[in-house]
Amino acid sequence: MKPFATRLSGLATSLAIGMVMCGLTPTADAQSDRSVRQYRIQEQVVGSRLRFDADPALFNFTLSVAGPDGYYGQVTSARVPPSFRLADHGQVPDGLYQFEMTAATPERRQSASPREAAYNGREPNSGTAYLGYSYTGSFRVVDGRIIEFDQSEQEG
Repeated sequence: MKPFATRLSGLATSLAIGMVMCGLTPTADAQSDRSVRQYRIQEQVVGSRLRFDADPALFNFTLSVAGPDGYYGQVTSARVPPSFRLADHGQVPDGLYQFEMTAATPERRQSASPREAAYNGREPNSGTAYLGYSYTGSFRVVDGRIIEFDQSEQEG
């Protein structure tokens, strides 16, 4: 009987060959999903409201905030970064909250194949989609107010 590592290596090789034969290989397009340009998003805190400044090239913003006791809220905006008032989305318990801001960039990626372009919900001949950009962070709430974190305290 072969050692486990040898059997595992053989299984990985068989799986890779099978993926190639079925056309499931990763494409170079998977790497192009990352934006070439660095975009800027910066959060600002005012009491119990999160505001953002963002690169003017970004659009179609979605801001999601999650916190303790099932707290969750989401806001969207087509052209300008949205602001988020905690109390608009339910009770605001004290604790740690996380946020994620996503946006579309003006950069586009080409679809990997005509087949992918045909099934992505766009016109079959368009074959392009905007690249996304994401910015995340966290903050603490005490007595309904956002307490800003010092980034150096969060590291390590």
